[in-house]
Amino acid sequence: MNYNLIYNQLIERAVFRQINGYVERHHIIPKCIGGADNQDNIVLLTPEEHYVAHQLLVKIYPTNEKLIYAASMMCVSNISNNK
Repeated sequence: MNYNLIYNQLIERAVFRQINGYVERHHIIPKCIGGADNQDNIVLLTPEEHYVAHQLLVKIYPTNEKLIYAASMMCVSNISNNK
């Protein structure tokens, strides 16, 4: 499966749309692999898309411990989390 292609399609779709409602900021190129912390590297995703994006990044970079940690933290149950 081409995880890069799926990730890029997810990001491209998100860049060119408006979302009404709750969104989460996502670094297109993660900071831990050299991405910048500027607006050109940020996209707004739904919580579900954000989760999928991080799962795809782990598939693309399976040895990157920071990406694995970020993806695993999205799976931790938190009663105050309304997602």
